[in-house]
Amino acid sequence: MIVWILLAAVVVFVIAAATVGSVSGSLARRPRRSVYDLDEAVEFVAERLPGNVTARVSYDEVRAVLGAHCDYLADKGLASTATADDIGTGLLLVPDDEPLAWILGRLEERGVPLDDADVVAVLDVEERYYRAIGAIGGRVEGPADPSGSVA
Repeated sequence: MIVWILLAAVVVFVIAAATVGSVSGSLARRPRRSVYDLDEAVEFVAERLPGNVTARVSYDEVRAVLGAHCDYLADKGLASTATADDIGTGLLLVPDDEPLAWILGRLEERGVPLDDADVVAVLDVEERYYRAIGAIGGRVEGPADPSGSVA
């Protein structure tokens, strides 16, 4: 009788260890999810702004810029509170000046009096935050001609 109990215990342990190992391996191969935390982003950006900008821009104004940028990304379908499985993988092309113009318009609507150069400085430092949390990876090399074939 004791032999059967020990054998059952060993079998249960082996099954549990194999299951945990399999799930751990699967999770280890998945890319890390990048989560944008507005409070963390505000602190990160405010601490890294150049001195001449911090003399003019408050934490609340940094929060307004970053919040407007989040609104822009959500409006374009690039940011969501959905899970990674719910977000589409389609390519979206945005003109370089569109996000800045959109954010400046949103700040003006909300009555946030910031100079355009200060908004650009905040967005530049925010890009460093994106890199720090892994939302932006390294540059991917491609063909010199976008219409060219990949070898």
